[in-house]
Amino acid sequence: MSTVSTTSATSATSTASTVRAASTVRAVDGERTRPDGHRDAPLLDVEALTVADPRGRTVLDGLSLRVRAGEALGVVGESGSGKTTLAMALLGALRPAAGGAAAGLRITAGRVRVAGRDVAALSGRELRAVRRHTVGYLPQDPAGALTPTMRVAALVGELAPDRSARAVAGTLESVGLPAGRDFLRRFPHELSGGQQQRLALGRLLAAEPAVAVLDEPTTGLDVLTRRLVLDEIGRLASERGLTLVFITHDLPAAARLTDRLAVLRGGRLVEDGPVGEVLHRPRAAYTAELVRAVPDVTEATRDRPDRSPTGGPPAVTAGGPAGAGPVLAVRGLRAGHGRGARRVTTAEGVSFAVARGECVALLGASGTGKTTLVRCLSGHHRPDQGVVELAGAPVAPRLRDRSVAQRRWVQLIAQDATGSLNPRRTVAAALARPLRVLRGLDRDAAADETRRLLGLVGLSSECADRLPGGLSGGQRQRVALARALAAGPEVLLCDEITASLDVRVQAEILRLLAELRRDLGLGLLLVSHDLGVVARLADRVLVLDGGGVVEDGPAAEVLGAPRHAWTREVVAAAPRLTLT
Repeated sequence: MSTVSTTSATSATSTASTVRAASTVRAVDGERTRPDGHRDAPLLDVEALTVADPRGRTVLDGLSLRVRAGEALGVVGESGSGKTTLAMALLGALRPAAGGAAAGLRITAGRVRVAGRDVAALSGRELRAVRRHTVGYLPQDPAGALTPTMRVAALVGELAPDRSARAVAGTLESVGLPAGRDFLRRFPHELSGGQQQRLALGRLLAAEPAVAVLDEPTTGLDVLTRRLVLDEIGRLASERGLTLVFITHDLPAAARLTDRLAVLRGGRLVEDGPVGEVLHRPRAAYTAELVRAVPDVTEATRDRPDRSPTGGPPAVTAGGPAGAGPVLAVRGLRAGHGRGARRVTTAEGVSFAVARGECVALLGASGTGKTTLVRCLSGHHRPDQGVVELAGAPVAPRLRDRSVAQRRWVQLIAQDATGSLNPRRTVAAALARPLRVLRGLDRDAAADETRRLLGLVGLSSECADRLPGGLSGGQRQRVALARALAAGPEVLLCDEITASLDVRVQAEILRLLAELRRDLGLGLLLVSHDLGVVARLADRVLVLDGGGVVEDGPAAEVLGAPRHAWTREVVAAAPRLTLT
């Protein structure tokens, strides 16, 4: 069995120890007791919980977990393992099955107690009180936690005991957001994905709950902000004796923040123990597989057969030679948002090219214009100036003015897979549209190609008849990838496409993208905050800061010996789980 060393092990131990101290309890014979000697019941008690969907399929299977006050529990597992269902059960969002068939997920056995109360048996008023004062929840989709018609200041202050301007500003600053008047007046849609995530977290923490259930809170955050947010959660847990249930696919984050780790697979608990033991000496083969799948920034400096030493594109076996000229080029691009005096420029004088079979990664803090730049390339955002070229030919700035061939050539996989899929359109319908509109396939041919594409991205054919709401976050992301591939593109624009995936599925997607590059000569433009992902996939890295490119070079060079101050800071802060 390989051992695991984590650069955040010291921090994890320190945070866990502080949290335990803050809970004012001590361990005796494996259980915690209060100073007066009376044994205290767990704050969260999940007992033999079984949950089924409307078709009778088991989502959670006899799951039992206990979490005591002040404890920080990490819950990890692949997409569809039941992590979010567990969170819903803790909130009382799942009810017992009554008389057979019922809509939605239902508890078929077991119970969930919060502070000694069976949450599935509470009335509406009692349940609202629990959710307001006892258990706070940060959902996987940050945009879904934010009322679109409320401004930032109102969102933070709505549930907070202290709604003063100073308290609101302090909350925003604690999660790395500005507290200026302009930012306070913004609506959620005016924020980047990372900013929305931090705002949702700030809103939760402002309510001062006893228990915080965090569902993928580091998704979409750049490395520095991720560290800031995790440190802030750890600090607040220490000061308030906050109990944490940290649902994540980010194993380094779990090592940093939690003192216990529960591993789920197929709705079952396959491992539960101290975080150091689970990561260093996993008992379950599945846990060991998760640990091995974690990408590491040091991979950029290792030899890899599909990456040339100079960071250029690898040789490809299909779609033309690598040296036939760039499939995508950007020259002097300038873009921003707003009008008149409120116009904000996020990209200035950006130029680069992507060769056939090459993967170019864009790095930068949240709000530095990465997504805006990508949307300019896809035709979804009109730049102020500059030229976008496909195979050496300039294309119209707006998507509607491009030819069918040009639309096929470049496909965008958006950061928010949930928002990019029509909630009323099945997976089969979502894939059939580009197959029929862009490739001209008939109904039968489109159905056959849909099954092939679903298999290509690791989804079963039964997913074809499901709506996006019936899929896990990772499954929705794979549907978005399959839909992009349905067009038969030459370039994929990948905007944080692995952010919502567990490490095992993430590794599969990265292998798939590497195969597409090798076999089809597909060019990739990769936007990612995960330096391990960049190190594993990218040939070349461009670093954006202040709206422009401040560093550009082979991945091994930029991540192994960064020159720019921001890049050096990010590489130094990159989380690592290193097999030794």
